[in-house]
Amino acid sequence: MVNEIFAKPDETLIQHTENTLKVFKSIKDAYPEIPKLCGVNDFWEHLFYSLFFHDFGKAATGFQKSLFEKGSPWKYRHEILSSSFISSLNGFYSDFYKYSIGLAIITHHKDVNFLREHNFSTKPIGNKPSPGFIVYIKKLEELKINFNQLIKYFDLIPEFSDKYLGYQVKTPKTIKFNELEDVFDSTVSKYYWEYNDEEYTQLHEVYGVFLKGLVNACDYLASGSKYEILNGIKDIGSLFDFKTLRKTQILASKTKGDTFLTAPTGSGKTEAALLWSGNNQNQLASKRVFYLLPYTASINAMYTRLKKDFKNPDLVANLHGKASYFLYKTFSDLDYQESKDKVKESSVNGVFDVYVNYQESKDKVKEIQNLSKKIYRPYKVLTPFQIIKSFFGVKGFEMNLSELADSLIILDEIHAYDAHVTSLLLEILKILKKDYNVNFFIMSATIPSFLKKIFIKELNINQEILLNNKELDSFNRHELNIINSNIMDNLDLIEEDLNQGLHVLVVCNTVNKAQEIYKHFKDKGFTNSALLHSRFILKDRERIEGNLNDLNLLVGTQAIEVSLNINYDTLYSEPAPLDALIQRFGRVNRKGWEENLIKKVNVFSTPSDNDKYIYNTKTVEKTLKVLENISLIKESEIQKIIDAVYGEGYTGKDLDEFLSVSENFNDFYQTIVPFINSKDSESSFYKLFNSYELVPQKFKYDFTKKFEKKEYYEMKSYFVSISQGQFMKQLNENNIEYDKTMNTYFIDIKYDSQLGLLLNEEEDQIL
Repeated sequence: MVNEIFAKPDETLIQHTENTLKVFKSIKDAYPEIPKLCGVNDFWEHLFYSLFFHDFGKAATGFQKSLFEKGSPWKYRHEILSSSFISSLNGFYSDFYKYSIGLAIITHHKDVNFLREHNFSTKPIGNKPSPGFIVYIKKLEELKINFNQLIKYFDLIPEFSDKYLGYQVKTPKTIKFNELEDVFDSTVSKYYWEYNDEEYTQLHEVYGVFLKGLVNACDYLASGSKYEILNGIKDIGSLFDFKTLRKTQILASKTKGDTFLTAPTGSGKTEAALLWSGNNQNQLASKRVFYLLPYTASINAMYTRLKKDFKNPDLVANLHGKASYFLYKTFSDLDYQESKDKVKESSVNGVFDVYVNYQESKDKVKEIQNLSKKIYRPYKVLTPFQIIKSFFGVKGFEMNLSELADSLIILDEIHAYDAHVTSLLLEILKILKKDYNVNFFIMSATIPSFLKKIFIKELNINQEILLNNKELDSFNRHELNIINSNIMDNLDLIEEDLNQGLHVLVVCNTVNKAQEIYKHFKDKGFTNSALLHSRFILKDRERIEGNLNDLNLLVGTQAIEVSLNINYDTLYSEPAPLDALIQRFGRVNRKGWEENLIKKVNVFSTPSDNDKYIYNTKTVEKTLKVLENISLIKESEIQKIIDAVYGEGYTGKDLDEFLSVSENFNDFYQTIVPFINSKDSESSFYKLFNSYELVPQKFKYDFTKKFEKKEYYEMKSYFVSISQGQFMKQLNENNIEYDKTMNTYFIDIKYDSQLGLLLNEEEDQIL
């Protein structure tokens, strides 16, 4: 009797193989257009064979021993041995496709660069066998004892292909042990040195992306005991309990294909976008929906909202740099409350101990995020950077791009990005439309006409949803008051409104100014107030954002402009570009149009000295010029006044940035090829984030204790962001130290839980 071959201690090789094929069937059903997109009719067969053979190398006796005996590491890559079985496909496909399957198998855990750099090459050195070849032969010999059993598995191919592929494929020929092919150099090495050659063109296109990406997806999900990917909601309109739909929503629910929506805040754009996605779904509702937002706070809010609306949290993924911390806090807060409720009855004088199980929360977060990053959940809320990074060759990009095939992308607040990111995003959207058959729903309340025209032209969008002037003016809710002075000379006006019981919002252009004004009013006894900007550690920012609507006074920076669901009675704002001001206005009297209420928003005409570091002075001057004769902010006039400010389009440095990306991106993109992770391009991606994360020195002791306990999510709560310019300045002044053990920067600058990090200069544009 032949011993069973195992893939994991608790799963046999054939069980794992069949489990990957279960995922394969689910993906095949969900993505019917992939063979057409990559121009390979036999694509699903190629993927089937890649999965069938992908773990055969685990039959090596050394690997089997390592599964069950501690202290017996195998120290080799099973994928290299697995790829040897493609010799059984001789005569099935051309050498190109055979070796493509081999490349997908051999790189399904580690990319080409890793395999080369770790000396697995089997290519001779001169007339002598290479060290890699010697080890390969030694490890290959370990397959002998189980080889006949592996060959018997071939008999399962007709059954498995019929069950999971939908028809029976030919069983590969029965090969002898000495017919196993050394494919390392014909795949990894050859591809590395010759990937620019014409013969690999097809691999560089979506065929190679899909083959590599979907092998990874099937293997990862099966390893996590998830054998089917989830489909979306077939009747998404049933989720919204509206008596009547608004016009934007009605039109969106009837629109097919790429669409642009321009509508005011509060006009139901989110529901409109989701209704559009429902109308553009396939019969299975298997098209993936990506909802892109520019800020993490808005992503967290949208994620929470969709989980509630969908009544199934498994359907929605939250993807941004701090998503894991957000989820951890969600679970730990629930854990805290449950523990609190349990011990409350037995407490003495209201004093009790509350236990929060860090490990349980951590495990929940890990499971959720692992699945969120895979092709599993049908709705994903994310920043554009999560898509952009795939075009910079960041690890796992093939799977991320595969998930985008035939998908629906919703882009909200498209105006919020600078010229560089806008141009980069536009170039990527063009590729997604051309090569991946993606449809877009782009929306904004304050986009300049020149930018809208660029998106419409470049993406060939021929549909736009607009409201007429009468409909737009039904959303009027703000009276504008320009104060010909600066904010510091008019603090008495703010105080007067506070004394009258108004809930006041103050928005400054710099963190230092916001800190100064907040401290002024706090010292005067206005204690029901808060300060909000980006120089708070995550723990404090989370605390502040949780209580924003119960305040008499909120002082902040651009961090207030978008994404926060707040509603104040009046606004005092420093001068800023028009689009920024409109966003600030939107935090006041948010639902005033429902009650026919008009409330005042105040804008100072004189900037602070350091505002020049934040905004283009000419744009601010132009904004004030356009606004000086306006009293009632009419929604029907918004587009006209936006275009009066931005009618020239990008100019100066912005224009140079936009054109440079447009001219150079495709050349850069050609260097990003499947099966190879590029460290240089990955570095280029992270340079887009012109900021550093550090921990204030006052928290170093607490941070270190969390590190020692391996409470990594708790550690994240101590980080604060500053710009690259500020980082270099503080580094030169010896205010920053690097801890190699914890891989963390610490900044020796005063930090206050109510004021945030107290930097002295204003060149920091992380606001």
